[in-house]
Amino acid sequence: MLQRKCFSIFCCILFLFISLQLYSQLPGYKSFTLEDNTAKIFSLFKNSDGYILVGSSTGLYKFDGSRFRKIETDKPGTSDTVTAIFQDNAKALWIGYQSGRIAKTTAGKLQYIEPEEGLPKKRITAFLQDRNNNIWFSTRGEGIYYFTNKRLHLINEENGLTDLNIYAMAMAGNGDVIAATDQGLAVCSGNGLKKSVSMIDPSKGLPDYIVTSIVPDGNGNFWIGLQDKGFCLYNHSTKKITVPSTVAGWNKGQVNAVYYTHGNVWITTQDSGLINYLPATDQLIPVQVLSAQQKNAGNLIEDNQGNMWLIVDNNILVRASCNALKLHQLYSDEFFVTVHTILVDDEKNYWTGTDMAVVKYTYKDGRYISKKYPVAGLDIKTDVTSLYQDQFRNIWIGTMGNGIYILNPITGQTRQLKEAVRSGSILSITGNGKTVCAAGLEGALVFELTPANNTINHEYTFTSYNNIQTIGSTYIYNVFKDSKQRVWFATDGKGLTMLSNGVFTHYNEKNGIRDEHIYSVTEDQKGTIWFSTSSAGVYSFDGKTFTNYGLNEGLSSLSVSAIKADKLGNIIVIHKEGIDIINGTTGGLSYINTSQGISGINDGLGAVCTDNDGNIFVGTKKGILQYNPLEGISTIPHTIIESVQLFLNEIDTVAMHRFKYNENNISFDFTGIYFTSPDKVFYQYKLEGLDSPWQFTADNSKSFPRLLPGKYVFRVRSSLNKNFNSVSEAAYAFEIAKPFWKTWWFIVGCSIVFIGLLYWYIKRREAHLTHMERLQGEKIKFEFEVLRNQVNPHFLFNSFNTLISTIEDNPKNAVEYVEQLSDFFRNIVNYRDRDTISLTEEISLLQNYLYLQQKRYGNHLQLDIHIAGQDQECIFLPPLTLQLLTENAIKHNVVSKEAALLIQIDTQDGYVIVQNNVNKKINKEKGTGMGLQNIVSRYALLSDKPVLIKPTHENFMVSLPILKHN
Repeated sequence: MLQRKCFSIFCCILFLFISLQLYSQLPGYKSFTLEDNTAKIFSLFKNSDGYILVGSSTGLYKFDGSRFRKIETDKPGTSDTVTAIFQDNAKALWIGYQSGRIAKTTAGKLQYIEPEEGLPKKRITAFLQDRNNNIWFSTRGEGIYYFTNKRLHLINEENGLTDLNIYAMAMAGNGDVIAATDQGLAVCSGNGLKKSVSMIDPSKGLPDYIVTSIVPDGNGNFWIGLQDKGFCLYNHSTKKITVPSTVAGWNKGQVNAVYYTHGNVWITTQDSGLINYLPATDQLIPVQVLSAQQKNAGNLIEDNQGNMWLIVDNNILVRASCNALKLHQLYSDEFFVTVHTILVDDEKNYWTGTDMAVVKYTYKDGRYISKKYPVAGLDIKTDVTSLYQDQFRNIWIGTMGNGIYILNPITGQTRQLKEAVRSGSILSITGNGKTVCAAGLEGALVFELTPANNTINHEYTFTSYNNIQTIGSTYIYNVFKDSKQRVWFATDGKGLTMLSNGVFTHYNEKNGIRDEHIYSVTEDQKGTIWFSTSSAGVYSFDGKTFTNYGLNEGLSSLSVSAIKADKLGNIIVIHKEGIDIINGTTGGLSYINTSQGISGINDGLGAVCTDNDGNIFVGTKKGILQYNPLEGISTIPHTIIESVQLFLNEIDTVAMHRFKYNENNISFDFTGIYFTSPDKVFYQYKLEGLDSPWQFTADNSKSFPRLLPGKYVFRVRSSLNKNFNSVSEAAYAFEIAKPFWKTWWFIVGCSIVFIGLLYWYIKRREAHLTHMERLQGEKIKFEFEVLRNQVNPHFLFNSFNTLISTIEDNPKNAVEYVEQLSDFFRNIVNYRDRDTISLTEEISLLQNYLYLQQKRYGNHLQLDIHIAGQDQECIFLPPLTLQLLTENAIKHNVVSKEAALLIQIDTQDGYVIVQNNVNKKINKEKGTGMGLQNIVSRYALLSDKPVLIKPTHENFMVSLPILKHN
């Protein structure tokens, strides 16, 4: 026992004014190299989607935190080194090459440009876009170029540019372009042919001629990186140059790049790696990147999560969470086991509790100075459990078993608050203004400070809460006084108790709190009360409703030791696995854990604190972790649909949203950009229009084959856990057209056509029926006319006379004559129901008729047919047409020895030609005149061709159109 006590005394002496020169470490650092790890990296750029674009000796790459994907130009075989990257207001990329060539994205493709004026032959170093949307680019060796109205203009020596080696450019608020050169700063302006240049060099206060980098701070100032003299601040409005005092005697080597963000200046150097400059305190803090040997740091940028990315040794890409996180290595692993509480005072000093003492760490002249304050009355067994600085800057020390001590940090004097509790076990000390609250195993104490308490020896006024009936338990982990002057007691097993206006209100399992062991209480900016539990996670209470945050909501652990509200309204949740950050507005979670290299979290109640700026500090095995809540950064993955493929061929998603019915195999590649831990991102997707619910996946792609025609919206969202409320979402709407035979216009068109055809069919049927009725009528008329002609007394009289004379002269011929007469009338009856008959049949009928007539007229009636027999079978006529024409010829012409009647039948040009010689009778027989008219009418119903009747003095000719067989 004595030996251990002596060792502790020795440690006190050893720690007194020990000087520690420590680098600020980079939490969350991780290194990456291209697939060809010998490739050099020259430039970095963050595009509008949040991707990091990497320019290298092997081309341009898009990087999402885990994968490098090469972006090819329109000439894939071309190899060139990318030295400058830029994205204009229209989101088009501009890529500059070491060869002087320039490429630009057009319609989604990276294409080399070839202006009429030609391009430089020197390395492209930077781009910018002015207020008139003109693109400027600088070169190393040819000066500065800019486009105006698609014309390329050059600024060089002729315009007053004293040096043509340009390293960087920035645009001032008045539109001037400020360029970094080997002869100082060049202030340029250009509008068409009108150009002007003025130089700022050491004669005007610039510390160095060679300017390597320039970056605006957003307030009209520019941070300038120099080759030999470090860096300075330039105000373009006043032309004033300010050199920070810490830069005096600069020995860090050439400044390669400067980056300003969140009030910090990050500087990469040739010989000293990465350096963090804090303008507010004029502190210059070296930052160890990878190893002490890696000193050459190049270009750097910030991603959407606030991580810094920089090039190390020309070929390594390094990520570090140095904006939001800093790790202050103030103690060794052996010392860590004695640390149960930490504090950051109003002067940014760090305090830790240890055996029998507290230690203060002060940063001065680039190093931490530690000072140990022994606490009289403590022994090696007594743990320091809590530290708090009151409004008088005195330090309150809570112990396990020895109550509370007060330390005056100026004099080093301490005293035990014997008037409050002499041997109590204190678990936490918190405060708000003049109120200091202490919680412990024996209850709680609430102190109200008076001006007299500026002196620690003055007696303190307090109220003791150790009544089980009012608080619910004397075992109290935490006491918290909120903005409404309410006091909250976190008890061990009896839930949460609130004291307001002298009234105690208890909240426990009856109110939906599943675990009544409450560890820590805090309040956010909206006045919502938050508290942590032993096994049920975290709860928020808005005065009416308790809302639980557990594993389903994305919390990493249900056993939460402490919570704090940061300056942005987020809730910082501390547990053994790391730190969870609950967005107080959306409820979304982000994480600080092993992905950022954070481990060995001290989960003691006192091992977390806040400073006056709202930063959070957590004790870890490797030192004190500082978390700076950053405005304007994204704490959740940013969801992007990277590409859409049609049958695995990438399409232009801006131009194409409608596809043919057979273009129905659609694939999507998507990602949730979260550089802090890209491997921790999960996804949900759905295809609206397919009746598809949200589907969970850890993959980055999804295909939908054989989609039916319709309108679709592919939606995807990403999260760091399986809770997808209030997360980033991306969508792509598209339509697969119906086949033309299913489109409305085709259906309507077909309907119109169908209705038209139906109407046409009905009308045609009606016309056909009318036609048939007319044809039938004409046929009946024709048959009637034929029958009437044949049965008229004159025909019968002649036939009977011929028969009588034949019977007397040749009875045998008389029988044949009767048979022919019978056949003639029978054929008339047989053919009356047919519309057409073949010419063969018609001639047979005609010959039968002529046989009867030739018995009367003999050889003076002749029929001459000039149509071959095989052709007669292919020609069709209305029945009895030739017979009627022959009968008309006999009726109207003399048939005698002196005037024979010759009837000729021939074909010509689709007509059957029937003609006879004319030898008109003196006494014409009376007739109805309907024979020829009936033939004409019947043909009008059967053919588009008319019947042609051509009478002359010598001949009477009738042309009958040849009909097709029906």
